[in-house]
Amino acid sequence: MIKCVKKVVDFSASIIALLGLAILCFGIYVLYKQVGLNYSDLYFNTADWLKTLQEYGFIILGIVIMIIGMAGIDGASKKKRSCRKFSLLIYQIGALIFFILCSSLAVFTLVYSNDAFGKECTGTPYFETIDSQIKLADQLFCSNQCQCYITQETFDHNQSVFAGKNYTTDKNVIEKIEQIQKCPQYEVDSYAAAAQMMQAAETILHCTGWCTPTSYYIFSDINDDSYDGQSCFKETKEFVESTGKILGYVLLGLALLFGLNVLFVILLCCQSERKNRTDYLMYET
Repeated sequence: MIKCVKKVVDFSASIIALLGLAILCFGIYVLYKQVGLNYSDLYFNTADWLKTLQEYGFIILGIVIMIIGMAGIDGASKKKRSCRKFSLLIYQIGALIFFILCSSLAVFTLVYSNDAFGKECTGTPYFETIDSQIKLADQLFCSNQCQCYITQETFDHNQSVFAGKNYTTDKNVIEKIEQIQKCPQYEVDSYAAAAQMMQAAETILHCTGWCTPTSYYIFSDINDDSYDGQSCFKETKEFVESTGKILGYVLLGLALLFGLNVLFVILLCCQSERKNRTDYLMYET
């Protein structure tokens, strides 16, 4: 019985360790490719810790999960009782924490993913704040207060869009302003609600505006031609609804994996204690 439970714990711990390795590799990829938001453009007060979290969050999480998995592998294979107990204790605590975390996130994601954005963009104070800030940013960008830089290719494809706008196509211009955050008049606090969502939405979902689409990217790169003509409210809503259930079931599967490992470790410890007690009684008699 003990050998069977040990093999199950060893196999499960190996899966967890491989999961940690995958997250670690993804974190290294994110760090190398600089994927994500430039938080220094969003919050000047908390930029340092947000930047650190962005760059190293997946790496730290991957290392922690790998350590937990390796502790389980070590605990299942160790013959020395004291060493095995210590490794299994680390493994059990880690598995229990991630079981609670994954279970909570799974329930939250499955329950609220379809209702997170409601049905309409208008009528929600926060969404209306985002939309109004985007309109203000659109008025500032490529205006007399902030000359934007566009490539000749961008201009050729969108001549009517830039009619009456203040722009330059000079490649030798000292500062190429291709996003609102680079404008001298840009104030972080004035556009915080919009910037924290729009930079990611424009980059990942290829949308503009919030309730109503704008003619070009404002918060990411005006010369990016991947814009599909949809508002970011619609694209974000569809993205959250389509991926919410998938993410929820993945988290539920991870919670089940971690939860079963907690039970397996308890069973392994109980079986070991019973075997030791039986061996002791046989020795005494």
